[in-house]
Formats: sequence, C-alpha cells, structure tokens
Amino acid sequence: MLDWAADLLLSAGGAVAGWFVSRDESSFLTIQMMVATLVLAAVLSLIVYWRTVVDYCRSLWKGPQTKRPS
Repeated sequence: MLDWAADLLLSAGGAVAGWFVSRDESSFLTIQMMVATLVLAAVLSLIVYWRTVVDYCRSLWKGPQTKRPS
C-alpha cells in the first residue's frame, strides 16, 4: 500500500537530485533521500494548512475589500 507513495517520493527526489549530481555519484542516494524528505514535508504542510492557503488565495483573487460607511 505504501509502496506507490514511497516510489513517488523517491522518483521526485531522484529527478531533483539529478539536476545537481550525476546518478553515478556515491552521494546521489543521500541527496535523493534529502529531497524526498523535503517533498514529503511540503506535501504534509500543504495538507495541514490547506484551509488557510485556500482562504489566502481567495483573498488575493478577490482583491482588497473596501468597507463603505453607512
């Protein structure tokens, strides 16, 4: 069940790590795991703060709200 999630994270980590080092380098796996950990942290942060992010984006799209005196 978790194989596809781990594979997806490591694939993303491998793609980004490939930008900086060759796959033949001995440190490639370490960098791949570090990037995969950062991707996991970003995804979890987005899940936790989803409502806040959506509300913030909506406020940007709507523009500044002006209050009219009555």
